[in-house]
Amino acid sequence: MGIVVSRVTNCRIEPSRKRSNALQPKNNTPYRKVNGTIKSSQCHTLTPVQRQTQGTCVCAYCCPVVCEPEVQEVLIPAFPERVSVQRGYITPQQVYNLLNAEAGHPALHDPNYILILDCRSAERYKQSHLVTARASVTVIHPDLGCLISCVQLQEFSIILLYAEEGHSPVGSVEARAASPFLQRCFFQLSDLGMDPVILLGGFAAFHTLYPFLCTSRMALLEPDRYALTIYPSEILEGELYQGSAAQASDYHILENLNITHVVNATAEYPDAFPSTLSYLRLRLSDDAQQDLVEALPQAARFIAGALSSEVGGRVLVHCSMGRSRSSALTLAFLMQHQRWTLLHAIRWLKERRACTAPNVNFLLQLLTYEEQLFGRRLTSLDDIRL
Repeated sequence: MGIVVSRVTNCRIEPSRKRSNALQPKNNTPYRKVNGTIKSSQCHTLTPVQRQTQGTCVCAYCCPVVCEPEVQEVLIPAFPERVSVQRGYITPQQVYNLLNAEAGHPALHDPNYILILDCRSAERYKQSHLVTARASVTVIHPDLGCLISCVQLQEFSIILLYAEEGHSPVGSVEARAASPFLQRCFFQLSDLGMDPVILLGGFAAFHTLYPFLCTSRMALLEPDRYALTIYPSEILEGELYQGSAAQASDYHILENLNITHVVNATAEYPDAFPSTLSYLRLRLSDDAQQDLVEALPQAARFIAGALSSEVGGRVLVHCSMGRSRSSALTLAFLMQHQRWTLLHAIRWLKERRACTAPNVNFLLQLLTYEEQLFGRRLTSLDDIRL
């Protein structure tokens, strides 16, 4: 029981900086020179004679000179950055993805999936709380201790606690002074053999980012849970999301997430709101014959353009169920514009969307795409077979 976050294995590649550096401008492209090719940042400053004598021109902005066939530039792979979180804490973004996790069905529909305990006052709980949260005193009484058995507690996959705020190390003097009851709950559950986690920043931080997942209503019974809205997974915080066609057709979801651009990877579902949102329609099939040679770079360019500082958009990538076709396109973007190997991109995506499952045909094509981007194969099929 508890949260398991996979760790990326060490490799000899450069650390990635902030995402804004991953989407490099044309005058600072993270490429290296190949076969005498002139970097695009240099090409437009050369005379036509210099271009012809110093190498092949790959600049999109050069004078009308007949150039040699373009040579594929090679990306330098980068390492995904990990947010450092205090022991015992979990970020609001991780909680968002847990609440919206899907497998065969939305995990939140299972009453034993997650136990959320609101450790604030009864008044604050009644005003607003995380969906499915229970007032902590219904489980752990200040004087009587735990009100439900260890057997019942062990049925939950995750136990999440939160106060109004919370950043100090678990068990520290600061933490005990700021939220004494939450700290008492945490250690009491730990003593019972549980593995609880605390929401970093508390209710205030979560509500700031995801007010649509906070409510004044209780949703404890299974019928109440089935009525809850399940949102797309958040792949890059506040920027990139991946989900299903049903979610892409729900304007309430798109509005709450401030989606501006959509990649529709289906042949069977039309663009839901073409007059309101910007779409890239890729009519793909989830089978062993589907060719992605054009779709992968096309999707990567579209997403990168939407997320650029000039546009500042938010992108939803979807297929029918949000598992195979959409995953392949999201991975292509992470590889090309984050400069992550396929292995690192898949690990990142799986941590945020556990139902990620591109078919074997797509995985093989992504391996080829990795070789095109980085000049060599950095991932094996055995590493990534899902």
